[in-house]
Amino acid sequence: MIEDFMITINFDVLHDGRKWIAKNDEINVIGETLAEIDEKIKERLKEILGKGKIKVTMELDFRKNIPHWIWQYHPYYFYRTIYIDLDQP
Repeated sequence: MIEDFMITINFDVLHDGRKWIAKNDEINVIGETLAEIDEKIKERLKEILGKGKIKVTMELDFRKNIPHWIWQYHPYYFYRTIYIDLDQP
């Protein structure tokens, strides 16, 4: 099943203290929860691509969310992957 997901799209994720922000060079979405971010990413990808199977990776931009002195201890503080089938409603 996972092998069917051919396109991979990457997002940087940050939290501004109130909302989550996921962005890359083409897409910028904001939501109060990660589930809301997932749904907004799916909506934007459907607008742009129409259909297909997408692997979406999200990595916390720790440089903007974690104090500098702790970077060396948390190089991958937050990393998640979701799979989106744009052919499904």
